[in-house]
Amino acid sequence: MLSAVDAHGRSVVLAGPEAKSLAIHLKEIPHFCPQCGGSLIVKAGDVNIPHFAHTSQSSCDSFSEHESPRHLAGKADLFQWITTTADAKMEARLPDGSQRPDILSGKIAVEFQCSTISAALFKERTDKYTTRGMTPFWIYGGKPVERKGSYIKLTPFQRLFLRYHPQLGFYFISYCPDRKGFTVYGRIIPVTPSLCAAERRFIKMKDMSFPPSAEVKGKHAFSLNAFFDEKRKWMDRALYFQNARRHPFFKAVYAEGRNPYLLPEQIGLPVRSGMAIRNHPAEWQFYILMDWKKRPAEETVRQRIELGHLKEQLLPLADGMTAETAAKEYTALLYLLGEENLTDSTSMGAKLQNEKAFMNTFSATVISKLIF
Repeated sequence: MLSAVDAHGRSVVLAGPEAKSLAIHLKEIPHFCPQCGGSLIVKAGDVNIPHFAHTSQSSCDSFSEHESPRHLAGKADLFQWITTTADAKMEARLPDGSQRPDILSGKIAVEFQCSTISAALFKERTDKYTTRGMTPFWIYGGKPVERKGSYIKLTPFQRLFLRYHPQLGFYFISYCPDRKGFTVYGRIIPVTPSLCAAERRFIKMKDMSFPPSAEVKGKHAFSLNAFFDEKRKWMDRALYFQNARRHPFFKAVYAEGRNPYLLPEQIGLPVRSGMAIRNHPAEWQFYILMDWKKRPAEETVRQRIELGHLKEQLLPLADGMTAETAAKEYTALLYLLGEENLTDSTSMGAKLQNEKAFMNTFSATVISKLIF
């Protein structure tokens, strides 16, 4: 922890360029935890940044989550960054004592999260802030986002940090204490269950405003042609590494006597809320068309999730982005494209020609519905 109170109840924060000299000065002065009132010790070595710590016998649970050196450094940096333009409190306790954000600035609760936590806990913390009329501002601080060629690979935990903006689409903010800067991934669109197209920018902390404002540079460069190519590669990998007889999607396709590679171009399209489903669009969209005359699309998707055929991705920071929303958006897109032309190709050669014709006619329509 970076904050404490002295014997007179005055707050002390160990952050900024003078933190180490201040910590050394405070070593012989009693300080106490603002949560439990227990005594604290000052740690100011040559490896970790200066910080306060409870005595080993303390039973205080306010700081039960272990704080790594990276978390402490990032929290100190973020506090300095915010206080250059706004009032802020380090590790401020909320009135009921149930939560203590890393930094509190007005109604904005800043959480710098380095260690992996469950989606349920992430959502619970987020919901507690929003029910109080506060804005949770989660910043990712864990392992760097993995890059795969021109794509990025977001883990289920990293996807919890996704927000949505009409111009940026899905976006994700991380902070690196070593580089003293933010990486902003914008216009994120899943192209397979694990890979996403994204635009990436690194911004030095001194050049970033608080709270960050959306900035869009250039035109959106998403390619539907590349998306179709990746769909074929995904099928290749899925059929090679998995048992097609047991995979719910391929099993359903083969049960109808159809070839997954030759399905209509309208099956497997990207839609705006598709991030809420951790399966390839071809899977859940095929299920929707199987039940087209039986039940609403959102009911089909929810049923398949409950059966374990689809995996849901919680998006606590992207309000309204759910699996059901993705199903509704796909239905609306089908009506726009014309759901009457849903015919399989007769061969791979015909498939490639059909995809080309589809892209020439509908590419702009599909892409325009993703973000703008």
